[in-house]
Amino acid sequence: MFHSKRIAAAVLPALALTTGAALAECPTSIADTTDSIYVTFNDFHIRYELLSDGTVMEEETNFDDGSGFRVNSLRGAYVLQSWSTQNGMIVPQTGEATTWAVGPVNLPVLSAGQSWSGSTVRLHDDGARAVETVTVATQAARQTMIGTCAYESWPMVVTTSPDDGTADYIDYLTYLPSLGIAIYHGGIQEGEQFTRDEPTSISTEPPLQGETGYLLDGAAPMPGNPTPAAPPGQPDPNK
Repeated sequence: MFHSKRIAAAVLPALALTTGAALAECPTSIADTTDSIYVTFNDFHIRYELLSDGTVMEEETNFDDGSGFRVNSLRGAYVLQSWSTQNGMIVPQTGEATTWAVGPVNLPVLSAGQSWSGSTVRLHDDGARAVETVTVATQAARQTMIGTCAYESWPMVVTTSPDDGTADYIDYLTYLPSLGIAIYHGGIQEGEQFTRDEPTSISTEPPLQGETGYLLDGAAPMPGNPTPAAPPGQPDPNK
């Protein structure tokens, strides 16, 4: 699934954690993103990693069949490249590269309650080319809970308008400025009914298979400790 999302934003401190939430369980800063942050939903999880060039690599994996996507963006906001994946591997001929007319270094840093529009060209691996106008709008800052973790957040709507007159595509996200990532809730073609995906937990540790009842179809249970092999016997001098 291709995501036409995102915008970069300045870093703000996270709100205090709720009572009872252990500090180790809640990522608190962009420094945590360098070691990867995992956000879990009902049917999938997303891994966010801050790369050395300042961009974020976002990888989704669905629990049922291992399908997903990989998105490289600036601070989880401006999409630069995307691919479909299967079991963590890129599916051939699914890549898309987005070129921003203003250039990556000139993409504006937005704050809560602001908006920006810019022109893009999206080129697919098969040669298909789309010229679009992307409009990003952030709402006023608010507190967001992800599991037991509390964050300052900016609700964000990204509208992609194709130049061929077809319907706009609207993406819904929540930007967490303290972590530099955008939580993707889903998107729709204008006029369609929207069902929002909400995260259930966030951590610097990856989800464990079966930890919250998730098991991939056909997956074998996690093995226990193996039975130790018998110690070697004395060599037989007749052999």
